Amino acid sequence: MPLKKEREELRHKTVAELTLALRDIKQELYEIRTKIATRQEEDNNRSKILRRRIARIHAIITEKERAGEPAAAAAAPSAAPAKEQG
Repeated sequence: MPLKKEREELRHKTVAELTLALRDIKQELYEIRTKIATRQEEDNNRSKILRRRIARIHAIITEKERAGEPAAAAAAPSAAPAKEQG
């Protein structure tokens, strides 16, 4: 995917969507690093591409947070409600 098109697509996503994409890319990077370490993967350039994509997503998340869009933690509802102590 061309770089300019990728950046535009990322900018149209919400912070919550970017956070999910970031998680998926980090998981993919982990799997590729594991394959490289066990010599199952020969494409070492793929990890470089993923690291740069992670950096782009972080930059866009920061850009959106500074512009006033709510953070990912505030955008996604919590899984468990807080218990009252009493």
